Amino acid sequence: MKTNLFILSIIASLLAFPVMAKINGVPHHIKIENTRYGQPDKGKSISAQQAARIVKNKFGGKVLKVNNSGSKKNPSYRVKLLKDNGHVISVSVDGQSGRISGN
Repeated sequence: MKTNLFILSIIASLLAFPVMAKINGVPHHIKIENTRYGQPDKGKSISAQQAARIVKNKFGGKVLKVNNSGSKKNPSYRVKLLKDNGHVISVSVDGQSGRISGN
C-alpha cells in the first residue's frame, strides 16, 4: 500500500511540474498600446496614399483626388471620394494623426 501511494505521489508531482513551469513563465505585466489603422508614429507624417486609404476604408467608394493642403510643419490632405451611392464627398485628413474631419 505504501509503495502504491509513493508511486502515485511521484506521478502526480511529475504531472504537475510542467504546469508549474508554464505558470512561472507568464509575464507579470503586459503593456497594451492603443493604435489606429493608418496612424503614424509620433513625429512622422502620413503619405497621400495612406490618407486616401484611411478615407476609403472609412467611407468606401473610389478615391478621385488627393491634395496636400497643409504645410511641411503641419501636414494635412484633402481627399475627394465618389461613394457607392453616387455622392461625392471631400474630407480633410490630419497628416500627423490620420484623423478625418468634414464631409
